[in-house]
Amino acid sequence: MQSDAASRQSEASLAASVEVPAAVAMALSEGAKFSVTGVAASAQGVAVTVSAVGVGASFVVYLSAAAAKELGLRVGQAVTVSVVAAGWILSAGGHALCFVPNDEARGLLHSRRIG
Repeated sequence: MQSDAASRQSEASLAASVEVPAAVAMALSEGAKFSVTGVAASAQGVAVTVSAVGVGASFVVYLSAAAAKELGLRVGQAVTVSVVAAGWILSAGGHALCFVPNDEARGLLHSRRIG
């Protein structure tokens, strides 16, 4: 059974994945380099700002405080982008931060709380 914290983290990741600015999606498709440019506590947990280096595009991924602590995220940390059939997976420290769907996959995403 999935815990509430894991469910909230998944929902936050999905929200970030669906609402990625067009400039970031373009930077992803063109192979831009990404890094962590901000880490701050927020009402949702920890807000991690990820920016495309040299492009001027950025977005925020919300993580639970526990997940952020486990990842040891810090400003300047490189973010790895892995291309998958349905989009991109962004990771830092060997752990996934979020999934960013491409145009074809975006319409197939659905999220709802179970139970």
